[in-house]
Formats: sequence, structure tokens, C-alpha cells
Amino acid sequence: MDAIERAREALVQSPFFNLPNMGVLLIAPETLQIYRANQRALEILGYGAEALQQMTFYDLCLDPPEQVRRYFEELQSEKPFHLDVRTASSEWRIVEAAVTFFEEVRLFRLLFADLTGVRLAWRVLTRLVPNTARLTGETYLKALVRELAALLRVEYAYVGELVEPDRVRGLAFWSKENWQTPPEYRLENTPCEGVINRAACLYARSVQSLFPKDEDLKALGAESYAGIPLRDTRGRPMGILWVCGMNPLPDVPELLEIMESVGARASSEIERMRMEQELQIVREQLLQAQRMESIGQMAGGVAHDFNNMLTAILGYIELAQGELDPQHRAYQFLESAIRGVEKASEFTRQLTLFARRQPMQIQTLQLNAIIQEALQFTQRWLPANVQVRTFLAEDLWLIEGDASQLTQVLTNLFLNARDAMPQGGVLTIETQNVVLDQDYARRHYEVVPGEYVMLSVSDTGIGMSPSVQKRIFEPFFTTKPQGQGTGLGLTVVYSVVKQLGGHIWVYSEEGRGTTFKIYLPRAAHESLAPTLAVPPAITTERGSETILLVEDEADVRTVAVEALRARGYTVLEAATPTEALQLAQENKIDLLVTDVVLPVMSGRELAEVIKRLQPQIRVLYVSGYTENTIVHYGVVDAGVHFLPKPYTPSQLAAKVRQVLDEEREE
Repeated sequence: MDAIERAREALVQSPFFNLPNMGVLLIAPETLQIYRANQRALEILGYGAEALQQMTFYDLCLDPPEQVRRYFEELQSEKPFHLDVRTASSEWRIVEAAVTFFEEVRLFRLLFADLTGVRLAWRVLTRLVPNTARLTGETYLKALVRELAALLRVEYAYVGELVEPDRVRGLAFWSKENWQTPPEYRLENTPCEGVINRAACLYARSVQSLFPKDEDLKALGAESYAGIPLRDTRGRPMGILWVCGMNPLPDVPELLEIMESVGARASSEIERMRMEQELQIVREQLLQAQRMESIGQMAGGVAHDFNNMLTAILGYIELAQGELDPQHRAYQFLESAIRGVEKASEFTRQLTLFARRQPMQIQTLQLNAIIQEALQFTQRWLPANVQVRTFLAEDLWLIEGDASQLTQVLTNLFLNARDAMPQGGVLTIETQNVVLDQDYARRHYEVVPGEYVMLSVSDTGIGMSPSVQKRIFEPFFTTKPQGQGTGLGLTVVYSVVKQLGGHIWVYSEEGRGTTFKIYLPRAAHESLAPTLAVPPAITTERGSETILLVEDEADVRTVAVEALRARGYTVLEAATPTEALQLAQENKIDLLVTDVVLPVMSGRELAEVIKRLQPQIRVLYVSGYTENTIVHYGVVDAGVHFLPKPYTPSQLAAKVRQVLDEEREE
């Protein structure tokens, strides 16, 4: 044995080598071959003494060989440095080391300690945080998974949001040095299930054997897993951050603590992204509501003018019929003209519904009963290849609404579903009691938190594209062929629901079908409205009372005056409120018939002035639409008599007689 070898053996036996708390490696300078390792080094690295002596220091290190060599060449002054090393179990560790060259034995002495937990935290502070500090939103999340995968030396890093209690939608996914499309997956039988339902989890090795039913772990070739839940400001789970490696992870508690520290920032970013998305959605809903309101105001004005014209046409037709024998050929032509006008009248009725100016007879109703009645009518035109399924809650709360208009809503939705399923399919109607909370209201414009009755109408039809969904409630918008539909069906649905203080939302996927969800407020009183007796048919009997008729449209006024005078009434006519007030001061009047919309003042204001002159006077309002002076939020005031345009002379005479007789009975 030569002198150098004897000196080396002496070093191995000395306290400089056999330190109890520090790992020591003796390394040959030329090749970095490991000469000897002390007991503590064997414990940290997990190798046997003979196995280590067959290795070079390069074999232990995860850092590039040139960087490892530089440590030995430049850092021989015992200044500490840090290395990532791989243990015998393939687990990686971070060690703090110092190198001294012993000239007399021609060996490097490497002293090291396992500081994995401490150094991981340090790397987060010095690398991950500075590299992501200026980033926000999706850019931050993508940078987070990239940096986290690099720091933890794993192949995969993922962040996702919880969209259902058992389903996660990916937001950012780093896979083998590249960003990939984040997958969406169910939590059942995955390690993520425990993370969401309980707390952070670390499976440093053999994760596949712990979750044998998780096919994704197998596809990734995962050996290790670490995950933490992401929580919102109220502490509720809102997402997950996890990493997977094809090698074991360091089994140190600091690893999860580090993930939780960066997870807090990720949670804040996701919550902020959600708030921005919700704000954008609410902004779009507000713009849509404003657009619909503007169109509604225009539609109401059009309907008003159109109704005036129809009223004059109907009046002249009926007056002309009165001059003919019913067997006269021209009489039948006039009957056809009346049917045409009635079709046009139905069109304007839908316009007034959309403008929310159609009077409603509000009652306390059981929605399930209305659905059953509507379905009986639906069976007449629903094809045999459309199957109807109903799931109606037995304890459904009562609502307040107009039964006829709710029936119209259901009919329109059923028709829409039928047309969406030309080859047949399934029509599903469902009702439920629901409570809409503050979170839901924050994401939906005009929604007030509270108790609602939910109506869902779903089909398995062709579905709608997002661009179509944005416009389906607009008047005259339709995807049907020309001549099939007016484009007002869903417009009416939207308007009736809004008029009742409710909300409607549509969910649709092309090729999979459509669902309309309607939320109507729960009734304040839990008792059904009494069934009203059907009033006797009103006859157009003659009269001798004095009527003041105020109408600014000359043709409509002429027809109305002729119709009433022909039935024996004394009719005083006025085109303006000024003329009407003059006549009221000079004559005793039994009934005031006035249009709602007049120049200078409204019909209601005119009636209030005349009532001060003649307190006993009765009032009948007529209009092509109803302003809030007569209809408050679409509901007819008790005791107010109203006749919508267009009307025929017979209908006007019948309504006049009804008002006069009712007042007489009182």
C-alpha cells in the first residue's frame, strides 16, 4: 500500500469523515468517482456502500454534468451550494453541500445535509414568485403550472375549477415540457376526490396502486401525486391544484405547504376571473334587456297606431254590413274582410304582449294544473313520434299570474320544441321549488334572491348555436323557413315571464337539444283564487244615456259615434281634452268613453277632472295599448273599465252597456 492509499484509509477512520449528522462523500478529482461514503450519506441517499463506490457523483446529481463539475472547480473554499440528487428509490432531494480538496490524499471531501423542505420554500420565493408576480388570470395560471412542474421536477401540473360537486374543468395543464388542452374529468375514484372532500394530499410513491380505478393515472404513467384544494373567500372548494410525477416526490410536509402558499394566489385569480366573467355576462344581459326594452317601446307604439287603423276598418265594415241584407253577396265579402282584420289584430296583440302593455288578470295559481291543461290541448297537434315526459313536483308552491297568458307561454314553448324535433324526440316538462341565492343573483341581471317555482321545458332536437341563442327572444327573429312562424312566439314567452316578475334562461347545444328554464316568484299567499262564476252573455241592448266620447283619431271617433247613436244613445264627441272639458261643463253626462293617450293630458287625467265636475259619471277607457296611467305594471286596477283596440261597433256597444248596467246595480 502506497503512502496516498494509507493516508486515505486514515481519513476514512477519522472524525473528519465519520460525522454523525452530516453526509460525507470522498470523491476522486479526475472522474468524480465516489471513493467512500459515511454512514449518514448512505442513510440520506439510500444506497449501499458498495453500490455507491461503483458510481460517479454525476450519477447521483440531477443537475447537468458541466454545472456539477463547476461546483468542484470553483467552490473549493467550503462555500455552501445546493444540488438536486436522486436517491436509490428514485426520489429526489435537495442537499446543501460544501467541497474541500485534500491535497495529501488527492480526494474531494463533499459534506452535505438534506434540506429539501427548506430549499423548496426558498426556491418558491426566489423563482416562482418573481416569475409570476406581474401576471394575472389565465396567463398566471399557465405560468404557475409550468414553474411548479419545474421546481418539483414533475412531468405534469394542473389547475382546474369545480363546475359540479364531482366534476372539474381544466384551466391550465403542463404536460412534459408543453402546455396542453386542460382535460375535464370526474372526481370519483381519483386522488382528487379526497383533496376536494377532505384536504391536501401527498402520495409520494405508488399512487397507481392506491387508486387502481383511475385510468388517467395509468395513462400518465404517474408514480407520485400531490394536490391541494383551492377555496374561495368563504372557504368553499372552488377548484384544485395538483402535480403528478413519473418518479417519487420528496415525502416532506413542506411540499404541500408550498403548494398551499401558491394555491392561495391561484384561488384569488380564479375567483377574480369568475367575477370578471360574471360581470361580462351580466353586462351582456343588461344590454340585451335594454335592447329588448327599446324594441318593446317601438313595438308598443306600432301596435297602438295599427290598432287605431284596425278599429276604424272594423267599424266601417260593420257599419257597411248593417246597410246590407245578410244574404247579399257583398255581405259575405265583408265577413271575409273581418276575418282578415281579426288575424291582423292577433298580430298586434302579440306586439302589445311583447311591449308588456297587455292587461293581466292576476290570480294565485297552481302551475302544475295549467301545465296539465296545456298538455291536453297540445295532444291535438303534437306528432306521435314526440314522447312527452313530465316530472311535476307534488308539493309545488303557488304562483301569481294570468292563467291564459301562462297557457300561451306553455303553448309557444311546446310548439318551439315540436318544430325543433322534425324526426321526433322527447319533450320533457319539469317543475320544482327552488331558492335562488345571492350568488345566483350576482350572476343574473335583475334576479332578486328568494323563493321561486322553476319550470323547465326541454327537447332533444337540433339545438341552437350561441349566435342564435343571443337573439331568440327578439321580435321577428326566426330560423324557420319563410312563411312558417312570425318570429313572435318566444318574444311573447319572454315578455309574459318578465311581466310576472320572473326570469327565463336558455341552454342549448347544437345536435343535442334545448332547455328553457323559467323562474316565477312564489305567491305571497298560499291559497288558490276562488273560481269565478261565468258572467251572463252581454247583449248589445239599446240605451238612452248621454255619452261623452273623446278620441283624437277622426276615423275611429266617427265609427264609435255612429255605432252608439245607432243604438239610441246621445253622443257628444270631442277630439281633444279641451273640447271634452267644455262639453262636460255644458251637459250632464252619464258615461265618459275616452282614449288613454290624448294630446296635452292623458285619458285618466281627463277623467279625474271631469269627475270633479260630475262625480256620478262612469268611465270607460279604450286604447291600442295601455299606459301606466291605467295599467300599473301590466295589471288592470280594480274597478277600472277598459276596452282594448281594435274593437268592433258591437263590442263597443256591449262594453258600454255593461259599464252602465254595473254602475246601475251598485
